[in-house]
Amino acid sequence: MTGELQQEQKRREVLDRLYPWYKEEVFRRRERMIWLTAFGGATLVVVLLFVPVVPAARSPLLKAMACVGVVLFNGTMAALILQQAERHRLAKQALIRIEQAIGLYEEGRYLTGTALYPKSWQHAWLGDRSVLLYQAILVLLTALVIASVLVQ
Repeated sequence: MTGELQQEQKRREVLDRLYPWYKEEVFRRRERMIWLTAFGGATLVVVLLFVPVVPAARSPLLKAMACVGVVLFNGTMAALILQQAERHRLAKQALIRIEQAIGLYEEGRYLTGTALYPKSWQHAWLGDRSVLLYQAILVLLTALVIASVLVQ
């Protein structure tokens, strides 16, 4: 019996150590996606502001090169955001498993008659559409820059 109790204590210690690390990892990955979107969006806005003042952009070859460059930049930002989104998803799944193992979703374990965390939190991340929003912002700004280049 003592061996089983020690094993349970060791498992709990591991979970107690992993929980804050995964919690931080989930937030860090989300923050990186937000900053990548902000950086990419700000860069595209700056490019959009400078397009009208660049006289050489009237050449068809330079217009094509500018458009390709903007699309490559957008693709790079999109890939980085998707990479962070995948890592965020994996960390979120691990965090939820740790929360389940700790019993944060069990009624009566920490609070009388209710769970410490709402059961819906276990699946709420499945409805998260923020990555689509981040990608849409970059695509719209890219389209504006390309339109601005082509209109010049």
